[in-house]
Amino acid sequence: MGAPAILAEDVYREELARMGAQDGRVVCVEAVPGGGRHPFEAAHPDRFFQLGRVDSAMVSMVEGLVTAGFRVFVCGLGAGAGAERLPRLALAHLRSGASVVVPDSQSDPVELLRTPRVRIAAPSGVREIRAVVRSAARSGRPYHIRIGAGASADVTAGWAGSGDGDIPVVVWDAGRGAGRRTDPAGVCLVSVGEDGTRLALAVRERGPGPAHAHLVYLDDSHLAAAAGELARRHDRFVVLGGHRGPGGVATRLSRLMPGCDVLEMALGGDLAADVVRVLHGAERLGR
Repeated sequence: MGAPAILAEDVYREELARMGAQDGRVVCVEAVPGGGRHPFEAAHPDRFFQLGRVDSAMVSMVEGLVTAGFRVFVCGLGAGAGAERLPRLALAHLRSGASVVVPDSQSDPVELLRTPRVRIAAPSGVREIRAVVRSAARSGRPYHIRIGAGASADVTAGWAGSGDGDIPVVVWDAGRGAGRRTDPAGVCLVSVGEDGTRLALAVRERGPGPAHAHLVYLDDSHLAAAAGELARRHDRFVVLGGHRGPGGVATRLSRLMPGCDVLEMALGGDLAADVVRVLHGAERLGR
């Protein structure tokens, strides 16, 4: 039998509990009704609040805690009924100054990108999740953190940071020579989130092919900096993962890199079939 799967939810919960031990201002508000024992609750019961799905009470309490100087993390949004209200509820918490942890599948309200000071992160893999949680706790600014179901799609070989939140705007996959200055006509995969990153890594496992750039922070300031770095190395991109539409990564990168070709590919859910689709799409784009 193989090793048990690492759940992204367990990773951020454990890291948040560690940050709570380092900083008495870190508070966890859990939105999962009837959820299991939380490591933050076990370690810091006086700073853990289980509010279930009482939306109005949650917003009022979070606003009060932020005003009092606490660094609040609202976790578990996305569980239970009322999923259509969750994007707006997350936005209300962000506007109050709290950070939120949401499922990567949750749709984002268009106002998210216009909310001041918010950093948007879609970490993939244990190291990235821990780094983003640490950065959010230490900065005191609101973070919108998208978490996938697992935590296995990890691009860390090209990242020489300490893991304390200093993730570069572009993490280059160092396998098979990516990240070096290459022919600008070469196609580059751009992965976002756990599913998109897992797909990009699977494509790279097939053999020499497209380069691979991985993005963690997706707010406007980080994406603009990433676009500048991407365009200096390549001029054709296939974006994997992230939300689609006007506020999606592919659409925003297209606006930021007007001289480049940006192809967005939807994930079909069958990894092997998606790998073939991506390779064919990259081949067509590279002609």
